[in-house]
Amino acid sequence: MAHETLHTVKQADLLVGNEYAYPTYKPYDDAPVAARVRVVSVDGRGKVTVQVVDPGAKPPKNAWGARLVKRNEQQQVATRDIACPWEEWAERAASIGAELKTRVAKQRSWFDELEQSRADRVIVDAGRVLPEEYDDEFTRADTEERGTLTTAYIKARGLGEFVTLDELRPLLVDLPVPVLRDILASDTRRQSGTPGTVASVFIRSAELLEVARIASMDRHRNAGTEIPQPGDLLGEHEVAFVNTILEGITASGGELLLPPVPTLPDWVDEDMRTIASLFGWLRVAVADTSGEMLHSPGCTVVRSRPVLLVDHVPWWLVMLESPRRLCSKCDGPAVRDLVPMAGFVAAVDVWHARGCDRIEQWQQAAFQRLIAATMTARTQALEPDITLAWRITATLAEDPPGHDGWAAYALMTVTAWNRLDEAIDRLTPVQQEAARVLARERLTTLEAALPSSQRLLPLPRAVDIQVLRERYRDLKRRHENTVPQLDRLLFTLPGADS
Repeated sequence: MAHETLHTVKQADLLVGNEYAYPTYKPYDDAPVAARVRVVSVDGRGKVTVQVVDPGAKPPKNAWGARLVKRNEQQQVATRDIACPWEEWAERAASIGAELKTRVAKQRSWFDELEQSRADRVIVDAGRVLPEEYDDEFTRADTEERGTLTTAYIKARGLGEFVTLDELRPLLVDLPVPVLRDILASDTRRQSGTPGTVASVFIRSAELLEVARIASMDRHRNAGTEIPQPGDLLGEHEVAFVNTILEGITASGGELLLPPVPTLPDWVDEDMRTIASLFGWLRVAVADTSGEMLHSPGCTVVRSRPVLLVDHVPWWLVMLESPRRLCSKCDGPAVRDLVPMAGFVAAVDVWHARGCDRIEQWQQAAFQRLIAATMTARTQALEPDITLAWRITATLAEDPPGHDGWAAYALMTVTAWNRLDEAIDRLTPVQQEAARVLARERLTTLEAALPSSQRLLPLPRAVDIQVLRERYRDLKRRHENTVPQLDRLLFTLPGADS
């Protein structure tokens, strides 16, 4: 330290009659001030008596640590307080002063940069180049900054007096403040910014947050808005992102358990089956309706409660639905947890924009937060990890009957008006027997997936067709609302018009 350079004179070096520098004030940002003193006597035990020849510059009033001396007065002082011979003092003081000024200038520059950095954390700038990193030390102490961004949200979206701060606060949570700041810089009308800027990277997450704001409104405030389907948001980039996270966790010796998703039957679209393994657990919100069609809570065809108040199911269950049951206007149940989804989409888009490089902590947290939102929703619904629908789907998807299922299906569902009796009449006795055996096997497989309290007596191998039909109707009556398209799960029915 600069001040330590003052303590250089030893008692043995002091000579009576010689003049020395006796520091009287040491400012933190300038050269020290010293009195010119003459040694009167060396008293021993680290003490020396001096006479003040020149008191030097007067220290500031109430200066901390200052020594007050008067001309010609004598004082006994500690030897260690004598800095150096007087003729060396000017050069020594100038050197110390220069060092202190340099250090203070660096400190002030660092402080100014810190203040500028803190101010920049809440300055919305559409032309900002995507930062190389968002993880920082401020993420856990930023309540005031989030409050500032809440006000900035109103300005960025032109909401004026039509929204309150309390309505916006739930949108600006969890993600680091700089990420939220840059989301606000994106245009929710999907007008792309300059490539490489935050405005071009965060378009999807900005739109999702605004959808979440509107979708949370109650009915009397016209909450209708187009809530996206999971399939509109999740694709190859999201799959690659999640796989990278899972591989990294595995490489470190850990394992991230995703909510369970059953194996889906082959008649579900291949792309849907692929993405279901990673995202089929996502919750989708089902609008309030008394009809058979399935709608999004934002669908203008129905009048529903807000997205977080309506019923919800896992996405994989909707993948099993017949397209005829999904509203053609809104495409059916939509993303429920919009704010966590916005965070996840932001994490993926940043990762992709950076060339699929390393994944920051906040990005992995965004994915796990999406899982947590699903777990919370299931907990509120008292839904177990493995539901009956899950068990039935997984059981029936294993070893499906393929094309042979058509004959078994016709044998079970034939009536006087559906003309399936013509199809049965075209079967040979051997084919009819094979259809009966297959129908019994599939019904037995279905019953094996049921809890013991719901199982009837086992079907004998030689069971009569009429008994089989009665068992089929009973099972369908009890479980056709448990899983969609129970007939296709039972009999496959390739080529059927869903």
